[in-house]
Amino acid sequence: MPTFNKYVQIEDKPSMVPAGLEKAITAAAAKDTRIIAVLEDMGFPGMLWFKKNCPERMIECGIAEQNAAVMAAGLAAEGFIPIINSFLFADVGRAYNQIRQSILVDRFNVKFIGREGAWGEPGISHNTIEGIGSTRPLPNLVILNPADAVEAEKAAEAMLQYVGPVLLRQESSPPPIKIFSDDLPFDIGKAFSLKEGRDATIIATGYMLTEAVRALDILEKDGLNVGLLDMCTIKPLDDKAIIKAAEKTGAIVTAENGTVIGGLGDGVAAVLAENLPTPIVKIGIEDEFSQSGKMSPKDELKEHFGLRPEDIAVSVKECISKKEKLRKKRK
Repeated sequence: MPTFNKYVQIEDKPSMVPAGLEKAITAAAAKDTRIIAVLEDMGFPGMLWFKKNCPERMIECGIAEQNAAVMAAGLAAEGFIPIINSFLFADVGRAYNQIRQSILVDRFNVKFIGREGAWGEPGISHNTIEGIGSTRPLPNLVILNPADAVEAEKAAEAMLQYVGPVLLRQESSPPPIKIFSDDLPFDIGKAFSLKEGRDATIIATGYMLTEAVRALDILEKDGLNVGLLDMCTIKPLDDKAIIKAAEKTGAIVTAENGTVIGGLGDGVAAVLAENLPTPIVKIGIEDEFSQSGKMSPKDELKEHFGLRPEDIAVSVKECISKKEKLRKKRK
């Protein structure tokens, strides 16, 4: 097994992101009465805790996402910290204009938890894959995408401490493995290096960090020393970490459970193009919709979308080949 950073404590067992979110949100809400749970005909992290301890801080808006966004803006304007939870297509997609006009323009302190990803029984309508690409251009919005329960807890804590609008993307995916130790340091805007590499660097976000960790075993057996960078903060990107990885390995592979158009890969590619042109291969959903499928560790949609460890390993080798060809041309 590859040698990882001291804050990496990999265990091949499910690490449920919702559990991490619930732990952080209920702990914060117990101390801060400004935190309001805004529901949109959906559940909420820590719903039972809110019902038992402060039902007056729960507001059910039903399937009226535009109204919820404007109401949250009003609450934030009065000093509250509203958290809206739903599928990303609903709480953000359906209220896109209201969020832009009523929340982001004034940088109101509203938090969004939006669920999406290529997997899950609901299919095309609910398992959207374009959330990162559609929200990255929005000014004043921080975007987080945690990889396991520990990072989800840390990201939610940081989200609630940050003053301003934040979208935390909760992925529809098979359960990720446990990756991080409980003392993981977390800062918004900072990538985390799980492993330094020599031949290439994988930059992964969210669930795809699980697949990237598994891919490292394959690559190590093939004699390749590959680095792994966790990009939990999608916006703002950690430009310095991206450039450092490119300088060290000269080959970058990005991995995300979402469309490659406008997503993490495009963001990383833009940083490299402006600062240090480097061979890059983007792993993610191509120009197509998500599909319905069972959510299990051996989900058939992994193979369909090319998101397995084996697929990542092939992409890494492709990127290394690009690097070597470029070096020969320069000679």
